[in-house]
Amino acid sequence: MVTEQSIQLDTENPKITAHKDSTDAPPSAGKPNIFFRITDSLNQGLAFIAGLSLICMMLLVVFNSIKRLFSDPISGTVELVSWLGAMTAVFSLGYAQLHKGHVFIDLLIVKFPSGLQKLTHSMVNVISILFFAMAGWQITLYGMGLKQSGVVSETMQVAFYPLVILCSIGFFSLVLALIKETIEVWRGAR
Repeated sequence: MVTEQSIQLDTENPKITAHKDSTDAPPSAGKPNIFFRITDSLNQGLAFIAGLSLICMMLLVVFNSIKRLFSDPISGTVELVSWLGAMTAVFSLGYAQLHKGHVFIDLLIVKFPSGLQKLTHSMVNVISILFFAMAGWQITLYGMGLKQSGVVSETMQVAFYPLVILCSIGFFSLVLALIKETIEVWRGAR
């Protein structure tokens, strides 16, 4: 395969730069694979929902506080704030993992050789993947149990099992983020 290369001399900065034809680039360079794009999109969408939940929670608390000055508080505020808080926390997990928003202490690991660092990072990620996959699965089972038993909220008397099942999506999105991170560690991208 013959490729076209050109060498240009920059007059202001005297260094030689070589421009290769775009056919020389590996097929995956420049665009991430479909798994990475789905993981990023899912976690970005869930983070958006988490942000909306946080805003709704804030508005509800403020409006309820103002309303208490003039009349009775809004019925079910505690339940709604609890549910919105759960959505905010769980839906932001994967996004925080992708953008290194969690605490990561590496005082000892940075002294390891590169291969041992990758292995340690991967082992911690595999343990985390197993734990959060189990947590997501158990939350799904708990939500199904709530549906079968017909449990409703105490004040508002509404079935909240769909919210519980939706919260398991946050844990599964964290699992996807951890898998992506592990792949990137072995590719040398992190």
